[in-house]
Amino acid sequence: MDLSVNVLADAVVCRVSGDIDIACSPELKERLIGLLQLPHPRLIVDLSKVTFMDASGLGALLAARRRSVVLGGELRLAEPSSPVRRVLEASGLTARFLVETRPRRGRGPQTLPAGRGSARASRDLTGPATR
Repeated sequence: MDLSVNVLADAVVCRVSGDIDIACSPELKERLIGLLQLPHPRLIVDLSKVTFMDASGLGALLAARRRSVVLGGELRLAEPSSPVRRVLEASGLTARFLVETRPRRGRGPQTLPAGRGSARASRDLTGPATR
């Protein structure tokens, strides 16, 4: 797993690549929670380059999301890769996250299913995101 961080005016973008598994998920959790301590508790986690994620990776994302709520901020998942989408959908936890996707060429915005019994929609990166 590799991480890179870009601090923007109103948010922090953390790009994650490689495998997220039990060996590295504690580090991911620690790093994400640490990034939420910055002046902007708005964190965007770009998961487009993640090649594998197991349940421990999902646990790290959930822990960071809980911390963002406590701090009055938010955590968004940007462009989750196919392996990440499979874990989110299989767990039924897609609705716990704000998920941003970009439109694919020749198609409209792509979204993830909101999950069982949830009305929360995914967000489109091409337009403003509102709660």
